[in-house]
Amino acid sequence: MKIQQSTEYNQFSTILGNRVINMQKVNKLTEDIEAGLNLLPYCPIVVYKKDDHYHIIDGQHRFEASKKIESPVFFVECKELELKQIARMNSRSDKWKTVDFLECYIKIGMKDYETLKAFVKKYKVGYSCAIYFLMDGNPNGSMKSNQKFRDGEFAVNHLELASEIAELTESIFNRYTFSKNRYLMGAVQKIKNAGICDFEKLKSKISENPKGMDPQPSVKEYIYNIERVYNFKNSKRVTIF
Repeated sequence: MKIQQSTEYNQFSTILGNRVINMQKVNKLTEDIEAGLNLLPYCPIVVYKKDDHYHIIDGQHRFEASKKIESPVFFVECKELELKQIARMNSRSDKWKTVDFLECYIKIGMKDYETLKAFVKKYKVGYSCAIYFLMDGNPNGSMKSNQKFRDGEFAVNHLELASEIAELTESIFNRYTFSKNRYLMGAVQKIKNAGICDFEKLKSKISENPKGMDPQPSVKEYIYNIERVYNFKNSKRVTIF
């Protein structure tokens, strides 16, 4: 594949849904080049040509660095790809972050990804937690769901359930910095499913003994911790799970 070069920067453009430019990354590239480490000729950007214009598929930070130092843009051409194909291509590497995939699929109108973004914003939970919860019905779901998310196959299957558990967890543990922890949410879900915990009593016990709760490394440990707090000052131990 022939590597071409051009200083006609206005011939190039990013495509809808590409990552937001990280200027820190661009500045680091230009600093390296100015220090004598110029790998741009050996790492061409990837473009496709349409209507006499080059659309950047991969390498937009290298393109911005080339413009900044007024260096030729080194590029190779490939066939035109759809945005979803580009996202899938990047899902096989670590180039894109979760938010890059999210915004990409939102821009091409995928409603499930809009719902995911709204859920994360409303409940302030991590993306992995939200992906698992909404897709699998469990905040500690399958890693396969992460790959489906990256491949554009994410589907919201459990919005009502996820919202219910997120709100219940928040109502009980909002005083703690770890109240958005996915293991804590998983523990609350399991305790609720068991159907023998009085959550109003649990709230009261936490108010009496707020220092009784600590961050835990697993769902099981959170369940033990919650049960200890639930039994604070009880003359007889009560099980909740």
